[in-house]
Order: sequence, then structure tokens, then C-alpha cells
Amino acid sequence: MFEIFRDRNRKYRFRLIGEKNRVIAVSEGYDEKARVVAAINDAREYAATSRIADKSAIPEGLVPAS
Repeated sequence: MFEIFRDRNRKYRFRLIGEKNRVIAVSEGYDEKARVVAAINDAREYAATSRIADKSAIPEGLVPAS
């Protein structure tokens, strides 16, 4: 579920709420409600067609810091 709210600076934002009412993502702030609604529609479209890019792998030859 997408939830629209206003932050402390009176900007419109959305939260993506997942299973067990956990917040999955929070948007940037928008001055107008119509802009946050457009951002929700964009997020829906992009999420449905996006690939996953795994950037977590450590490149060969690099040693993780201990």
C-alpha cells in the first residue's frame, strides 16, 4: 500500500507499506500533492518492469575491511 503524508516541513511524501505494516520505502518531499501522486504512479510502473542489479558483490582482488 502507498500512504501519502506530510513531513515536518509540510512537504508531501509517500511511504510504501509492506507486510505487517512495515515501511519498505519513503519518498523524497514534494511541494504539491499532485506531484507525489505522480511519483507513486511512476514507482508502480518502474517496480513492475525493473531488473535487479546486485551491487553487493565484492570485486575480485578487493579485501573487505575488518
